[in-house]
Amino acid sequence: MKAYRIIILFLVIVLPIWGAWEFIDQQNPDAIKVGYLPCDHSAALFVAKNNQTYEKNGLKVKTTQISTGSNIVDAVASGDLDIGYVGITPTLQGISKGIPIKVVGAVNLVGSGIVVEPNSSITSPADLKNKTIATPGVSSIQQVLLMYELQKYNITSADVDIISMNVYNIPSTLAAHKVDAYISYEPFVSIAPYMDIGEVLIYSNDIIEGHPCCVIITSEKFINEHPDELQKFLEIHQNSTEYVRTHPNETAEMVTQELTTNYNVETMSLQHIIFVSSVDKEFQDNVLRFMALENNMGYLKKNLTSDEIFDTSFLGG
Repeated sequence: MKAYRIIILFLVIVLPIWGAWEFIDQQNPDAIKVGYLPCDHSAALFVAKNNQTYEKNGLKVKTTQISTGSNIVDAVASGDLDIGYVGITPTLQGISKGIPIKVVGAVNLVGSGIVVEPNSSITSPADLKNKTIATPGVSSIQQVLLMYELQKYNITSADVDIISMNVYNIPSTLAAHKVDAYISYEPFVSIAPYMDIGEVLIYSNDIIEGHPCCVIITSEKFINEHPDELQKFLEIHQNSTEYVRTHPNETAEMVTQELTTNYNVETMSLQHIIFVSSVDKEFQDNVLRFMALENNMGYLKKNLTSDEIFDTSFLGG
């Protein structure tokens, strides 16, 4: 039965993604090219696509799934993408290295979790010492959250075996007993209890309450050359975020279609995410606190100011 679940998980989550790596649509050179992580955090983007809100407002938008935040940051920096929905950790790392990008919108708070096998002997994060743990990548916010939680129990990186892997493979790797635990973003957290291959040890909101997660980034070049299109795009994001908050069932259906997952999984997943859009002072301060944490942990080498991180001209709130 466990092998059957692994096969089903592979078919439902992995195979549909393999065709998603088309990058730039040469037939639509005027389209706004948007990259996003294949996760529920980008629900507002999926809502806008499904409701054809971009077209109704005169925008051409081309979206592309990309599996890591660092790749999204690099693609925005190079101009291969115009806009990215991406985690705050690779964003801050990019800006600290001098990459000319800005955060122009907020996307979500929290929405990740640590998962272990059903009936695991791991009943507390303290039990993760000397265990093998999968994450979506070294530059992911999930790895930062994991190490921050482990520090509470005096567990260092030398005390665990951390494996970075493609997020689509993470749940099946736990099901195959190749790792003892993993940390990921939704829906790859909720899919484990739904498929009976794992249980949630702790949600990220219990690691750092209300922590910032994903943001919208763009290049300074795109801001300067396309301010009107960007303004319209971000207004749609703000309105779509409100739709996500007020229409959870409809949103779950749209996310299911976009990610080729499961409606019941999505209704579970969306409950663990706080959707936001404004880069107001409250959100900026939240990011600066998280940045200080990353600095203390060695993930960043310098402090950044709000002006270096954000452009509040559009969704400053």
